[in-house]
Amino acid sequence: MLISLASVKGAPGVTSTALALAAVWPRPVVLLEADPSGGDLAYRCKAVHGGPVAANQGLLQLAAAVRGGLPGAGVVVDEAQVLGCGVNLVQGVTRAGQARAFSGLWPTIASACVGAEVDVIADLGRLDRTSPVLPLAEHSTHLLTVAAATLESVMHLREDVQDLMGALAHAGAIPVCPVLVGPDARAGRDRSDLDSLFDGAGIAVRPTLSLPNDSKALARLEQGESPSGRLGRTLLMRGAKTLAASLEMTELSSA
Repeated sequence: MLISLASVKGAPGVTSTALALAAVWPRPVVLLEADPSGGDLAYRCKAVHGGPVAANQGLLQLAAAVRGGLPGAGVVVDEAQVLGCGVNLVQGVTRAGQARAFSGLWPTIASACVGAEVDVIADLGRLDRTSPVLPLAEHSTHLLTVAAATLESVMHLREDVQDLMGALAHAGAIPVCPVLVGPDARAGRDRSDLDSLFDGAGIAVRPTLSLPNDSKALARLEQGESPSGRLGRTLLMRGAKTLAASLEMTELSSA
């Protein structure tokens, strides 16, 4: 299963949502930083040994491994390294120029993710019809479009999701699911309002999901605390578990 997360108009929260989701995913999973503008989890998180994430594993090495054609099922896992919080990370490029060097390999990388021996959660960064990582979105089991729970972010989301779905139409019915990151106290109302906004515009997306904005818990996760302990009782981790369960239920109902 390939689950891609992306933002529109540069809305924040994609990388944090992807990290939290990977930390509680119920099956073996790899988090792939596929943002062509560069990833930052290697700077925000420590490896499981307490030191920095190694530079000799990651997306650059994955691109080199698939250059000769479709590789084996273990190639994505081979380039992952374990963070202190337990997440298996394929770290992204450090600058946009590196991603441009293998721009033609994204379809093969997408195929490698689909054929991986584990589930893959991919952080695509900002996504539109001109993005080089569009092949990952086209191969996704779920495409989560992440936005802040603000009027500005939601209005951009409505406009850009419609354009993005048009760009993905040739790939078939890619399930697009909006995810709002915001205060937990009003999450239910925010989800309902966004669902009504999409319905009114005639845009066929999945029901909106949400994730609490919990910066303290996120900092603990990035610092290497395991979600299996006390961190698992925070709003962020409980919300991430609900998000993961909702995606699983959606997958089962569409099977």
